[in-house]
Amino acid sequence: MPNSLPQHQAVKRKRLLLAGAGRSRQDISTLLNTMGWACTAVSRPEDVLSAIQGDSFDALLLDFSCASASAERIVLGIRDIAPSLSDKIAVISSGAANSEISELIERYDLAFLPPDNVLSRLWITLEDLVASPKWRKQLPRGPQIARLLFDSFLTPAQAGVRSSGASGRHFSYEHNNTIIDVMVDQSGSTQTSLVGQVLDASKARRKSDNLIVLLTGPTGTLARTTTNHSGEFHLQFEFAEDVSLEIRVAEGSWVSVLLGMDWAKERMLSRTTGT
Repeated sequence: MPNSLPQHQAVKRKRLLLAGAGRSRQDISTLLNTMGWACTAVSRPEDVLSAIQGDSFDALLLDFSCASASAERIVLGIRDIAPSLSDKIAVISSGAANSEISELIERYDLAFLPPDNVLSRLWITLEDLVASPKWRKQLPRGPQIARLLFDSFLTPAQAGVRSSGASGRHFSYEHNNTIIDVMVDQSGSTQTSLVGQVLDASKARRKSDNLIVLLTGPTGTLARTTTNHSGEFHLQFEFAEDVSLEIRVAEGSWVSVLLGMDWAKERMLSRTTGT
């Protein structure tokens, strides 16, 4: 006799963590319930990190419409604590009214919901976030890692490549047709100087001026600047070990340059100890 399925089989409800949303929270929760979702709410986006440490969720909805100063730290914390949720984040934001939140949404390819259209767009947004991988676009999300081409500490300088000098280190990176030239100099006991240039190796010769350049660490952006008409940029910052550059090379396209700073720490310590 063949096995028969139970007449009433419980369907597992998807779980959403909702952070903020103020007066709209109850409306969102009611709508989610009719959609077959279970909703857990926390009062502030800042509470998300502790919530995801102790529970599991299928998607996150974060209300940044009131310009949360810690938005970047929260997104980076989610990526660190629960990497599987990093591409399942929807953000409520007023968009162009807050350039830093808009920049964050673009950098990490977050789903975006305007405050006035949250309820009408929530269903399709969440379904897209949790869709089966085989139905989702298999596109890279977030800044793309540039490939190291040259390191002056590992490879003798080539003809035509400017020397970084005894006090600095010269790197060259590549991503698609973009070349990123970086020189890091430990110019003082804790001060670090970084100069670089963004070059387009394609025949199209895209503009390299006024590109956003961010120096980022585990908790967010440490410094920012833009390129000049030649694609050059300069950053001066207090020494930090785990840092990288994020460069907006085109609309919707960010490239990440991982900077190894162990050598600079050793040099800084040797200056301090006199060894």
